[in-house]
Order: sequence, then C-alpha cells, then structure tokens
Amino acid sequence: MSWVMKTDHRMRCICEEGKQQLPAVHNEQSLLELAEMFKALGDSTRLEILSLLLIEDLCKCEIVTALSLPNSTVSHHIKIMEKGGVIKGRREGKYTIYRLCEERLESIISFLRKQ
Repeated sequence: MSWVMKTDHRMRCICEEGKQQLPAVHNEQSLLELAEMFKALGDSTRLEILSLLLIEDLCKCEIVTALSLPNSTVSHHIKIMEKGGVIKGRREGKYTIYRLCEERLESIISFLRKQ
C-alpha cells in the first residue's frame, strides 16, 4: 500500500488538533521559551550539572570541581541553562549560588529518574 497525501481539509484538522494537544507550541513566546529550555537540557554536561543541582544548590566553583571541567566551560553551560530557565543564580557574598527551577522541570526530572 502506498502513502496517500492528506487533503487540505484533513491537514487543517490535524493543525487544529495539534493546537489543542500542545497549545504552548502554537504560541510564539511559549514556543521560544520551550526551545530554550530543551536546548538547555540538550547536552550531556548540562545534564550532569542538572544532576548535581538536583541534590543541592552549588556555586560555579563547586560545579567546576565536581565535573573536573575548566571554569570557562562551566560558565558557558551555566549561561545556556539560565537562558533556558532551567537554573537560577543568586548572589551570596562573592559567590553566585545556582539552583534548579524544579517546578519548571518536575515532569522532566520524573522522566529522567525512570531511565
């Protein structure tokens, strides 16, 4: 059996159903935020940072030590994770302490724990 192209009417129905199933994907601002969040999670080093911050808030120097990576590399990944809304930093004296935005990542963390 060969593939039969959908009609224009069927494609409009599919588009409408997609909007109902995933409304955030069809809102430009939400779509950009989601893309940044998934980009922030789309790297093995950033997933390692996520696993550390899941246990405890840490400063960048602690993350550098834990992962045995250069400071510049960790800084790069932290910036991407902040832009993606995955982590937040707060100043404490001369340190910036990073924490996970767990409320935003709840279902993703649950998924990762099951893997």
